[in-house]
Amino acid sequence: MIVGLLKELAVALPRYVRYRARQAFGRSAPRAAAPGGPVALPARANATPSVAAGEPGGIGLEPALLAPVSWPSYKQAAPPPELLASPLYQIWEATPNRHKWLHYFAIYQSVLGPWRGSSLRILEIGVYRGSSLLMWREYFTHPETVIVGIDIDPDCLEFDAPERGVHVHIGSQTDRTFLAQMVLRYGPFDVIIDDGSHHSSHIITSFNHLFLTGLKDPGIYLVEDLHANYWRPWRDSANSFLDLCKELVEAMHAHYAQTTAATFFVKEPADQVDAIEVPLITTLLEEIRFFDSIVAIYKARRPFIPHYRRSETER
Repeated sequence: MIVGLLKELAVALPRYVRYRARQAFGRSAPRAAAPGGPVALPARANATPSVAAGEPGGIGLEPALLAPVSWPSYKQAAPPPELLASPLYQIWEATPNRHKWLHYFAIYQSVLGPWRGSSLRILEIGVYRGSSLLMWREYFTHPETVIVGIDIDPDCLEFDAPERGVHVHIGSQTDRTFLAQMVLRYGPFDVIIDDGSHHSSHIITSFNHLFLTGLKDPGIYLVEDLHANYWRPWRDSANSFLDLCKELVEAMHAHYAQTTAATFFVKEPADQVDAIEVPLITTLLEEIRFFDSIVAIYKARRPFIPHYRRSETER
């Protein structure tokens, strides 16, 4: 009996210590990572202490879903046939100085394809060797589309082509004044693509500067190469951009977190609450799409709290 109690204590005590530490400090300290290796991700601030599946009271992914499998590489020299059929990939293939993760093209097509023929204002953070600017200029077909690229490297000015609606400016994606100048001169933008430094602190800073006033309503804020948030030196902040996206998911549902079901399940529209106080961004998030290494955040003003309606037969 005593042995059993000691075993239970050995399991419960570390969980209790973790729980009290998170209450006191808000988040667990990141575990040290070997130089150049992956970063141990910190716990989300203010989260309910997690209990792993299999522990008493735990619920989460079943072991079968976490079972290790061997995931092979695609080692063929020729791209898959569905990629060769992509109009965007065909444009990219004819673009000099190109480099790109090949699974991105289907994502680009899904997110940006419906806007291809529209008159757009696009901001791309990160110019590097100019291949993306050239690709987007060919892909978006409307003659009045304006594409603005920003980079900290002065050599990127060679890709400036105002006669084709391509404008390149030198400045940092973390410089609030510089970004405000770009928005004032060319914006607000229909699409913002962050393909810049990939440093987590830079991505978060740019989003905070641009989403509210630099992106149109409706508009799309697309961040790519988020795998870098798992690697040094690009993971340079406690929160990654994916952590921020988890906050956005919570913010999207803030009106539910602050109320009870009775707030929404009413018989008549006139019985609904007049208003609920929520963060501003709750009213601006229409959709968040997660892909491998890419997140697309759709901005569109939601004028009213979502409402629930019963049919007459259910009353």
